[in-house]
Amino acid sequence: MKTDPSNLIHVSLQLFRKKGYKRTSMADIGRESGLLKGSIYHHFPNKERLLIEVVDHVCNLFEEGVFTTSLRQDLDEKVRLDAMIDAVESYYIEQRLCTLVHLWPDAMQESAEAREVIQRFFKRWEDILAALLEPKYGAEVAQRLSADGLAKIEGGVIWLQILNDPGPLKRCSDEIRGLL
Repeated sequence: MKTDPSNLIHVSLQLFRKKGYKRTSMADIGRESGLLKGSIYHHFPNKERLLIEVVDHVCNLFEEGVFTTSLRQDLDEKVRLDAMIDAVESYYIEQRLCTLVHLWPDAMQESAEAREVIQRFFKRWEDILAALLEPKYGAEVAQRLSADGLAKIEGGVIWLQILNDPGPLKRCSDEIRGLL
């Protein structure tokens, strides 16, 4: 088994998605990674630090897989918006949940730092979407449309997770695409 921190983050992410942060023990992570619990502490001083690293990892996945194209200034806003929404929809349909929303209740209680990272992530996503909409709608309306759109997407993800129905998420995605 790989013992590097990236493998522990990957294993922890899978367990946190499956069991939740609070119900996942360091012993669970050790079993799944093939390490003794004490060996995990060589890489991460505590479970909270591991949570923060998992949250950072998920944020980086979005930076690389979702936000990159939407930030390209050489493409027009419609192309950038469509690329972002396509990537978001694809990610959520594959994963069947929003990991950061799933971890949010535990982050609220367990880690101020993880909570702040999650809040920064959603604010960044809101701002990126608003920047794409701003030329058409102005700053204030674009910010409102962005926040409302992302709330709808997250609701669509919850619907997908609970009822295994991607329809509402796809309709939310189409609604946002239609803004430009």
